Amino acid sequence: MKLFSEATGYFLSICLVTAATIICEFIRPYMVPTNMAMIYQLAVVIAAVKLGLRPAIATALIGVLAFDFFFIPPRLTFNVADKEYLVTFSGFIIVGVIISSLVAKVREQSQEQARLSRQAEQARILQAQEKLERALLNSISHDLRTPLVSITGAISALKDKGDHLSSHARRELMETAYDETERLNRFVGNLLDMTRIEAGAMRLKMEPCDIQELVGCALDAMEMRLGDRPVSVDLPPGITLVPLDMVLMNQVLVNLLDNANKHASDHSPIEIRVSTEDDWLQLEVSDHGPGVPESELVHLFDKFYHISVPERGGGTGLGLSICKGFVEAHGGIISAKNRIAGGLTVEIQLPLAVRKEDT
Repeated sequence: MKLFSEATGYFLSICLVTAATIICEFIRPYMVPTNMAMIYQLAVVIAAVKLGLRPAIATALIGVLAFDFFFIPPRLTFNVADKEYLVTFSGFIIVGVIISSLVAKVREQSQEQARLSRQAEQARILQAQEKLERALLNSISHDLRTPLVSITGAISALKDKGDHLSSHARRELMETAYDETERLNRFVGNLLDMTRIEAGAMRLKMEPCDIQELVGCALDAMEMRLGDRPVSVDLPPGITLVPLDMVLMNQVLVNLLDNANKHASDHSPIEIRVSTEDDWLQLEVSDHGPGVPESELVHLFDKFYHISVPERGGGTGLGLSICKGFVEAHGGIISAKNRIAGGLTVEIQLPLAVRKEDT
């Protein structure tokens, strides 16, 4: 490979000398031969910049021979009638070698600087990746450890002091253990879903689904977490069955409702709105919370991302990124925007027609 590269450099040197010779032939009637040497010198500079030291020196040597053969009397021979031209040839070669050496040195320094810059950039990226990995591991460890500690504490209390606790206290401990188990189950499920998305292992089971049934199933799954929070549903009549994977889209809607529930102010409603436009189904979930800082909207669907606003409950930072993966697997679009009256709206757009790859 190196031999081929060197051969290519020398071939291009010959091409540069040929081009210089053609130019000199056109201007020969208007210039004395010594001035034509500058054209060949320019070819040497180009070779030094683009090809390197050795091809540049070769360009200088071949250029002298071409200059002598084509333009120094007697023409078309290597004889030199005026011996002063020998000084011109010597100067041409010396200047060519010096220029080649200087340019090659600068070129090598530039390449070295570029290599060092790339190494520094790679080191910076590696350091940032390691920092991110540590942060993600800490986040995952915390999200796993917190419910486990609560579950262990509740079970230990029931085991050691169960006979001495009132029925109300035992029920609270059992509810705590159950809630934390559900939280742990959701987190592990989210991790598995994210693994499937990143591995490209999503296999959609597309079938016509009733949107009203989809919303109802998601509300049933969120009933305990929503508590007494009101949820309004705007589902206009006449919306036909929509082709989608019911299980995955149910998880998307559950995640959106869970996110809205965490960020909505106390007792404020969550709003679900469904509509159609052209060949798209639009599904919106809105809350009346503090919204999201505009600078953070672009990161809202990033993995393990937490917005810097108070939450009612802990989050893993996976729910919305999973929604994005599931929606895009359907060929849809998910986006978020702050409401003018306060709060956040997450909008999903799904195609109403089945894609060919899903059939």
